Amino acid sequence: MPELPEVEIASRQLRAWLQGRRVVSARAERSRVIRGQTPARFASLAGHRLTDIERFGKWMLLLFDGGEGLVSHLGMTGKWIRRRAEDPPPSHVRASLTLDDGNAVDYRDMRLFGRLIRGKTAELRESAGLRALGPDPLSAIDVDRFHSVLARTRRTMKEALMDQRTLSGLGNIQVSESLHRAGIDPQRPALSMTRKETERLADAIGESLRATLREEDSPEPITYVEEGGENVFLVYDREGQPCTTCTTPIRRIVQGGRSTFYCPVCQPRWRARGTTRTGPLRTTTARASAPRRESSQRAPARRLRVLQGGRSERRTR
Repeated sequence: MPELPEVEIASRQLRAWLQGRRVVSARAERSRVIRGQTPARFASLAGHRLTDIERFGKWMLLLFDGGEGLVSHLGMTGKWIRRRAEDPPPSHVRASLTLDDGNAVDYRDMRLFGRLIRGKTAELRESAGLRALGPDPLSAIDVDRFHSVLARTRRTMKEALMDQRTLSGLGNIQVSESLHRAGIDPQRPALSMTRKETERLADAIGESLRATLREEDSPEPITYVEEGGENVFLVYDREGQPCTTCTTPIRRIVQGGRSTFYCPVCQPRWRARGTTRTGPLRTTTARASAPRRESSQRAPARRLRVLQGGRSERRTR
C-alpha cells in the first residue's frame, strides 16, 4: 500500500514525465475514482501544461497552467504508469493523459480506493481533506508539537501515528518500522511517552522514511510488497522471521483492524509504573488515642460445662 515514500517517488516520476508537457487529451472512465465528478470535468485538462507537483502526506496536487489542478490519492493499489500513446493500455486503467511528446500517462487502480479530484488549484489546496492533514514528516518534525499531540490521546502508539492529523503520510508500514527503530511498544498508550522518547521516535520516523526512499527510488513505477515486490523493511510483513538486531522472531498483532509487526525484545511490553497516592492519607491517631475498654465493659466470659466423675462443674474460660 503506497505511503509517504511511495507517493514521494510517484510525484518525482510524474514531474519528470509531465512537467512542461502539454496535455493533448484527458480521459477518465466513470468509476468511484472520480466519484462526485464527471468524465467531462477530467477531460477539460486537455490543452494545459503541468507547472509543478505538491505533495501533502499521501496526497499529490498536480498544478497546471491557468490555475487548473488535479488532486491524486493512490489509495491501496493505485499507481501512475507511462507508455507510448500508440500502445494499448494495461488492465485496470481508470484515467489517462495523452501528452504532446507521444507518451501517455495512465492512472491504474485495481481496487478503486484511489481518488482523482479536478478543480481550481486554489480551491483544491484549501479543501477539507488537505487542510485536515498534520505536518509532513519528511523534512523535519516539530518535536514539541508532536509530543503535545501524543500527550492528549489515550490511544495506542500505533493508532495515534496512523491518524493523519498527527503526522501526514505515515501508514501501516512506516508506523511499524518507525516504532521498531525507536524501540517502542506499539501497544503503549501515547500519553505515556516522555519528551525524550518522543524525540527518539521523531528521529526514527525520519530514518525510516529516508531508508525507504533510498531502497525504492526508481524512474520506473514501484511494485508494492503486496504485489510481490521486494520487501526492504526491517519488520513489516516478516512475522516469524528473525529480528535483524537480536534474532528474536518478529511477531504480528492486529490493532484497529490492521496488522502490526514488532520485535518483543527490541520493543519490550510497556507497563505502567506504580503511582503515588494523591488522596488523603489514612491515619492511626484516632485508633491509637482511643481508650481501652474497662474490664467491666468487656463482653461477659463464656462458661463451659465440664463433666468430672459423673457430675458437672462450671468453669470460666
